[in-house]
Amino acid sequence: MVLGVRVTPRNLTSPSAWALACGAYLALLPSAEARARIDNRCERLSGADYEELDARVQLLLASEGAEQSVPAVVCSKEEAWVEWRGARFPILGRGSIVDEVVDIVEAQLHGAQRRAEADPKTTEDRAVASGRPMLEAGLDTPAPPVAQAADTRAARAADARGGGVSISVEAELPAGSLPWAVGPAFDFGATVGPVIVGGREAFRWTTSGRQVALMDFEGSVAYGAPLNPDALLGAVLRFGAEWMVAYPQGNSGQADVVPEIDFGVRIAHSFGSVGLWFGADARFRLGSLALHQRDPLVANDVGAVFALGASYVDWSRK
Repeated sequence: MVLGVRVTPRNLTSPSAWALACGAYLALLPSAEARARIDNRCERLSGADYEELDARVQLLLASEGAEQSVPAVVCSKEEAWVEWRGARFPILGRGSIVDEVVDIVEAQLHGAQRRAEADPKTTEDRAVASGRPMLEAGLDTPAPPVAQAADTRAARAADARGGGVSISVEAELPAGSLPWAVGPAFDFGATVGPVIVGGREAFRWTTSGRQVALMDFEGSVAYGAPLNPDALLGAVLRFGAEWMVAYPQGNSGQADVVPEIDFGVRIAHSFGSVGLWFGADARFRLGSLALHQRDPLVANDVGAVFALGASYVDWSRK
């Protein structure tokens, strides 16, 4: 006969209570000769501690209702552990050996119970027994969330890709013998880390007198304004080639080309996607840009270029 009372070691807080529990335990279970006792291979356990440990573990095993194997307590000079059910559980020394062994046994018993309760087959059997069978797989699966198209426009300048395009009007006095040359310039670039890499095309025509055209085709590396919307100031380094073409006068039309390097500074103000900027460049011609006509045309080896422009920044998301 099995009594419907569960006794746990946590309820026993005094020696007298332990004595009563052990007496009840011995009365309900088979004789001491028939039942297996804890295997004690630990010299640190005194006789009284071993008896207490054996009684508490036996009560735990008996409370599970089924026949259980008993653990072994093993100690060496450096460590102690419990061997049970083919596994080894260390005793960490956080409390007495008796309490830690009881905690290990209790954790393993309750862990096995929780694993059994979490088993899908056990859950299904309980549902069928209660008259509420589980729904077929897939019937109660929630619908997948509807994917929303990502916003292709950044909400902040810090989230923008950077880079973009710029158009400006620039002016240069190429030589003392020539008037100001004025025309459009087109810059474009994309961010590569902290810098903007791109290119440039520019065309300038003299405003009076000799009809001369100047054309630039360059690569560029820039930092900051105007293609960075967060920056007020910026700088650009360009390298490429410059052509000078004189409109033909009879059969005297000529052209010349030289390599060049430009360095410029920028100041800009951003209004979101669009910004306004002003720039000044120093142009270094790495050769003599000259047209040998009746009146020779020779450009300065170092020139100054001034530009006023507008930029459109790429604000799509990174």
